[in-house]
Amino acid sequence: MLGARVHARTWHAGTARDRPPVVLLHGLGLSSRYLVPLGRRLAALGHDVVSPDLPGFGRSPRDPRLRWPGGPDVATQTGQLLAWLDAYGMPRASYFGNSIGAQVAVELAARHPERVERLVLSGSTPDPRYRRPWKQYPQVLRNMVFEVPGLQPVLQSEYLSTGVARMVQQLVRSSDDPIEQRLPDVVAPTLVVRGRHDRTLSQEWAEEVTRLLPDGRLVVIEGAAHNAHWSAPDVSARLVSAFLAGEVDAPGPAGHDVVPRSAPGDPLAAARPLPARAHAALDVLTTVALVTVPWTRPWGPRTRVLLSASGVMGLADTLLTDHPAGLLRVLPLPVHLNLEAMAGLQLLTAAATWLRGEPAAGRWVTAGQGVHELLRAGTAFVPAGPARLVPVPR
Repeated sequence: MLGARVHARTWHAGTARDRPPVVLLHGLGLSSRYLVPLGRRLAALGHDVVSPDLPGFGRSPRDPRLRWPGGPDVATQTGQLLAWLDAYGMPRASYFGNSIGAQVAVELAARHPERVERLVLSGSTPDPRYRRPWKQYPQVLRNMVFEVPGLQPVLQSEYLSTGVARMVQQLVRSSDDPIEQRLPDVVAPTLVVRGRHDRTLSQEWAEEVTRLLPDGRLVVIEGAAHNAHWSAPDVSARLVSAFLAGEVDAPGPAGHDVVPRSAPGDPLAAARPLPARAHAALDVLTTVALVTVPWTRPWGPRTRVLLSASGVMGLADTLLTDHPAGLLRVLPLPVHLNLEAMAGLQLLTAAATWLRGEPAAGRWVTAGQGVHELLRAGTAFVPAGPARLVPVPR
């Protein structure tokens, strides 16, 4: 029906369940790839899950009916989704949409309520304050510093695969979307999910979205941002599973924890082996060594200044971070990890460029420190949650 093949990832529970499957819908310029952590965990919790790369994204070729660059609007993507659902043989399902995927899910639920069992809107867009591309995209960029560092390479490779022209066209066509006009037509039970640090979905707009839904409830995941399904996959999967089972339907007290905080050793938690306490201890030891050791070694003046400056900035960053070594604790841990990753890249670049002519030993130490920063940032466990139910007066 689309005139193009559509790639989709599937995860099966392995046991027969009398419940509709779950369809995961991706956001701006992305594909099902960044939904893999959530899909795997939902399957482990007993759900059959499928996530299509809608035409023009991921491994699915562009819809031949669209002129290049083929960046679709919400209505077009919804039509593409419906055609794929018909071809796949899926008359009814529950849906999880992230970002623009949430807009598509709302469009589908409003136009075809008979096809939607339940709906999860994660990072729902667009906030009325950002309904222009030049207003919305800066919020997308602000979100990146609150996401865990491991997500950044995935996002950038996805954007590169999609292409700038298609991304820009999709952003222009989907940012001015009066979603509030369709929300009252969504009859399916709906869960609105917001990461506490989400800069695209404000708390005020999340509450307004929930208020406009006939059967909506709002949950906020502490410590997460726009892509909570990636940074907190265990919390997100348990939250979605509980909602699909009807366990979030009954109103609870203010601040009620629907899902507890993630913890190392949880089989559904992200595989990041460095606990927060060990990471904090390494931060302190590393920064103290960087401030003191270079001045005792014949590594050259620029090398000594660079490493010492890196140590001073790292120590300040550590004391400001919300982890066991922090004193003020004003920086969320993901921001701290992104600063560490950035410092690692800067040290590697400096070792290859600015430090030319300095003793080789100092340059190798600088490069090694850069790798050390990247490894610390990439392997640190980032606890997220709990997921809290937020009462929304109607």
